[in-house]
Amino acid sequence: MAYKYPYDEEKTEYRPQPLRTDRKMWKMMILHILTFGISSIFFFLPLSYELEKISPSRERQKMMSYAVAYIASLLTFSIVLAIWFHSLSQRIEEALEERDIPYEFSPSTFWGWYYFGSLIIVGPFIYFHKLCTAMNLLSEDYNKNLQAK
Repeated sequence: MAYKYPYDEEKTEYRPQPLRTDRKMWKMMILHILTFGISSIFFFLPLSYELEKISPSRERQKMMSYAVAYIASLLTFSIVLAIWFHSLSQRIEEALEERDIPYEFSPSTFWGWYYFGSLIIVGPFIYFHKLCTAMNLLSEDYNKNLQAK
């Protein structure tokens, strides 16, 4: 009897994997502090790729990779990272509007909570909580639409 190769069998439909819906701000912050910021790469890199899946850019222009922005921010005193977070917040706002999810998140959330909120120390924590919540909502909606197909 001849060996059957997997591609000899009947073609099966490709089903994308569901996206993560368990992002938590406190996990990210604890790991960020313990690893001196290195773990943020492993948090934001998949987040930006998942955002590309959820809401592809209309201009056919992808977001800059978080790893590139992180390295460039070391040379530019975090200016590149601030621009990256601004564009991330803008993309999330557009995705929330596209999918009719009633959640307030925009670039002003980033500037208000992350930068000006850092004066009261808890601002960045609030921003990252709102970011995780927005991405969890988007991922849940994406997964729900994925199962409906």
